[in-house]
Parts: sequence; structure tokens; C-alpha cells
Amino acid sequence: MTTTHSYRLINFALVITVIATLSLAVVAIILPALGEHMLTTWHIEFASSAGSYHDVLPAGKWGIESNQGTLYIQTSGFGFAISRALTILLIGGLISYALCGLRQFMNDLQTDRPFKISTPTLLKKVATSFIALAVLLYVEVIIRFYLFMPDAFEIASFYVTHIKVSPAHGESFYIFGSFYWGLLAAGLFLLAISRAFTLGLSLQTENDEII
Repeated sequence: MTTTHSYRLINFALVITVIATLSLAVVAIILPALGEHMLTTWHIEFASSAGSYHDVLPAGKWGIESNQGTLYIQTSGFGFAISRALTILLIGGLISYALCGLRQFMNDLQTDRPFKISTPTLLKKVATSFIALAVLLYVEVIIRFYLFMPDAFEIASFYVTHIKVSPAHGESFYIFGSFYWGLLAAGLFLLAISRAFTLGLSLQTENDEII
């Protein structure tokens, strides 16, 4: 695939990302107004391997799917809708920011002088957005739990790597947030590439001065 094709593909991806982000955010806010419930889930592991049951607390707002290992909440509240919309906008914004940096990078590669002063900075911005996206996706799981799970602070304990939930009537279980190591690796890789471009730019400048 040529740089021209890559540039066009990134442009297309950027347009799709912006449209999808805005559309999903609007839908998230509109659903409660229509009386529709929104579902949010967390993957869980029981403290005992024998844990496999369906348990709906007296509040009737959340439960555990039998044999599924999934904790769920159904709600039509605007607070959750706004939270989800903001999360969608943050995630979509970071992806769009990364695509904009890649778009400019591919545009620079199509010129006779790919090593430009702005290139290392562009790569660092893309790398930062990847790392920030990985952190956001992990932290969002924890924040969402404590904001919207009934009695979360009374029944749950936070341990950085996981949350231990101890319901008053039921077996304890753990919630593990998914950390997207691929995004972190991609960010670190791009930081290394930006360093390589910095060295290339330095060599190119020295060559120009000699000529």
C-alpha cells in the first residue's frame, strides 16, 4: 500500500470516527428521553470457583447473570446517559486526535523531505493519545462502577488492579478492568520512532549544511 493510499484510508477512518462518535453520543443522551433502558456490564470472577448463580439485590437495579460471569445494570437515568456520552466523546476524541496526527505524518511522507521539524512532534502526539486511550479505557470501568452501582462504596473495595465486591446477601466476586496493552505498546513504539525521526532530522540538517 502506497503512502497516498494510506493517507486516503486515514482520511476515511477520521471521517467515520467523527460521525460515529457524535452519533453514538447523541443516541446515548436521547435514549432516556424515550424511556429506553441503557445496559452497562462488567466481567467478573467469583471468589469461589463454585460461584455460579443469579442474584438480584433487593434494590432490583443490578444482578449477576447465571453462568455468565457478567454483572449488569439497567437504567434510564440521565446521569448515566450523560456519563456514557462523555466517555464516547473522550474515546472518539482521542482516536480522532491520533488519526489527525497520522494523517499529517503520511502527508509529510509524500513530500521530497519527509524529515521535517514537525514530524517527531506529530508522532509524540499520536503516541500520547494511544497511551492516554489505554489509561482512559481502564479507569472508565472503575469510575463507572463507583458512580452508578447502588451502594458501591459500602459493598466494594478498590485494589488498583481490581475491585472486590462483597454483597450483603451473596458470594464475593472481583471486577478486573481490561488494560489494553496493545495501545500502550503502540504508544511506546511510536515514541521510539519519533526519536529515530529526530536523529534523521539531525542527519538531514548536517547533510544540508555540508552541501
